[in-house]
Amino acid sequence: MKQAWQTDEVGRFFEMSVDLIGTAGFDGRFRRIGQAWERTLGFSREELLSTPFIDFVHPDDRARTLAESAQVFGGSGSVTFTNRYRCRDGSYRWIEWNSSVHPEEELVYFVARDVTDRKRAEESLLAAESRFRAAVEGSLDAFFVLRSALDEAGTLVDFVVTDANQRAVEGMSMPREEIVGKRLSELSPAARHLGQPDKYARVFRTGERLLEEQQIESPGHEDRWLQHQVIPLSDGVAIAIRDITPFKRLEAELRETLQRRAIHAEELEEKNRLLAAENAERERAEALMRQQQETMRAMSTPIIQAWEGVLVLPIIGTVETGRANHIMERLLTEIVRTSARFAVLDLTGVNAVDAATVAHLLAVVRAANLLGSSCLVSGISPEIARTMTELGAADGGFKTFGVLQSALRYALSRCSAESPR
Repeated sequence: MKQAWQTDEVGRFFEMSVDLIGTAGFDGRFRRIGQAWERTLGFSREELLSTPFIDFVHPDDRARTLAESAQVFGGSGSVTFTNRYRCRDGSYRWIEWNSSVHPEEELVYFVARDVTDRKRAEESLLAAESRFRAAVEGSLDAFFVLRSALDEAGTLVDFVVTDANQRAVEGMSMPREEIVGKRLSELSPAARHLGQPDKYARVFRTGERLLEEQQIESPGHEDRWLQHQVIPLSDGVAIAIRDITPFKRLEAELRETLQRRAIHAEELEEKNRLLAAENAERERAEALMRQQQETMRAMSTPIIQAWEGVLVLPIIGTVETGRANHIMERLLTEIVRTSARFAVLDLTGVNAVDAATVAHLLAVVRAANLLGSSCLVSGISPEIARTMTELGAADGGFKTFGVLQSALRYALSRCSAESPR
């Protein structure tokens, strides 16, 4: 008599199933398998049925597979486990088994499923969680995870710490086991005074992140600045706390530096204004001084038109280069303007002359002669005469007179004699 699984209906079920179904004997070989096995592993059905199934199991999973098989063959009912099966290309697929034994038939019935993608996803998730945990543990920020604690009416009354990284443990100065599982109100009574639980509750209710800076007063110590970031979770909130005190100090120092620079800039600007005012005042004073000097030169070098064609230039004091140039400029200008035939240089007010003075006087005389005017020199004292003689300038191409009146009489007589009658 044929068994039920050997009927055509069962055979079609085996061929159509997307799961890895079949039976195995107590001898460790498959008795009947569906077509899904060929699609999954790449081996033919004959290869799978003719080879002990343990040969397809990953070496690292064989001991556990044999132990599970022994449990199944021992009649312990349904058994569920996973292991890795080799494919024709040498790769391995994760297979999840659910099996039960029928001793009277000496058969094990099983339904298996390829869970490789799920396993890889789980491994990837575990790796990602491991990397995230390593990053959180190595973070310079304190990190807490809080679960909302509700009363019987469903009202949020507190938060329970479910996780804390190393930085948080160091900040609390408590072992991790004394932090995790405790209510926030028990761990940090000061948090309620600072209004933190209310802020966490608002983030949890609204689902909106919170980022804020808070100054923490420490009696007897310098105040600290903390930056709080509160992130909503499905059952609570995650909190990241960063000590930004050094940045705040640097910010304050920078602000003070900028203020000092602004003050210095204002002081410098004021000094510049004062300096500009001083320069303007000095320029005005120098202009006034130059004007006064011009006036004094004009007063110290007066040119008098004693008669038509006769100019008198009384010289008082010393005759240095600058003054000599001024005398020459004024005298020549007046000679041209008045068409003077005689220019009387009166040296009565000059006490002494030296080589430079004589040279200046000779230059004035020569310049006047070039313009057609004869120079007469009056008021020569014995000392000046002696100096001019010693310097060899006594015969300088000009007439000399003892007093101004004599020079004027000479000039007037010559002008009268030459005037047309």
